[in-house]
Amino acid sequence: MPDFAAWRARFARRRHEHDEVRRFTRRRRARRGVLLGIAGIVVFVVAYVAIAIWSPASAVREIRVVGVERLSEAEAAAALAPLEGRPLAGVLAADVGALLEPVVLVQSYSVERVPPSTLVVRIVERVPVGAVPADGGWSVRDAVGVELWRAGEPPADLPAIEAPGGPDSPGFAAAAGVSLALDPGLRERVATIRAASIDDVRLELRDGVTVVWGSAEDSDRKAEVLAALVQATGGAASHYDVSSPETPVSR
Repeated sequence: MPDFAAWRARFARRRHEHDEVRRFTRRRRARRGVLLGIAGIVVFVVAYVAIAIWSPASAVREIRVVGVERLSEAEAAAALAPLEGRPLAGVLAADVGALLEPVVLVQSYSVERVPPSTLVVRIVERVPVGAVPADGGWSVRDAVGVELWRAGEPPADLPAIEAPGGPDSPGFAAAAGVSLALDPGLRERVATIRAASIDDVRLELRDGVTVVWGSAEDSDRKAEVLAALVQATGGAASHYDVSSPETPVSR
């Protein structure tokens, strides 16, 4: 006699296997649909962003220069003019740096992109500290000796710097440090900073007043003391000594 129990068992097993295959196929199709949907969204977003960024509407139309004083905004903007019309997102800091490199007054810079079409360049200028004689005129230098510009006469707001060995010498570095420490108003009153050595710096003001500074160490403190002495004496003293800032002398 046929073994109906065995037949039913085989039939049930085959039906279960068939159902499992169908469930697996449905899950795989559903998973594939989800993945295709996600991929489609990603492609759409990337395409949308690319079109938005690289479209003519996002090209650089305005270059805004911030932070300049001696360098004019017009001069800086003219140096950066080749960036106009380029995609805003495609303008790299290196691109800006390459254009600003010939502009010697620029010490450092930062770049900000303001959608849809404005490029903001913040500039930190080199600070002029004094002038040295050069070819019958004067060469204005910053604290590390970089020449910023030439002038026929000593600048009215900067001291002349006298140091053996010129702008590459330790004496110049000492004098430059003293100039930087001075309040701008007081610096304008200084005619000459003489640095015979790094430990022997002296100032001569435009009205003939002399100042013994000593070494360039503690220059910030010495500058504060000198400013206080000048104010306290009402400018009547002809000589100041701030080489020891805790025990200054005026006469």
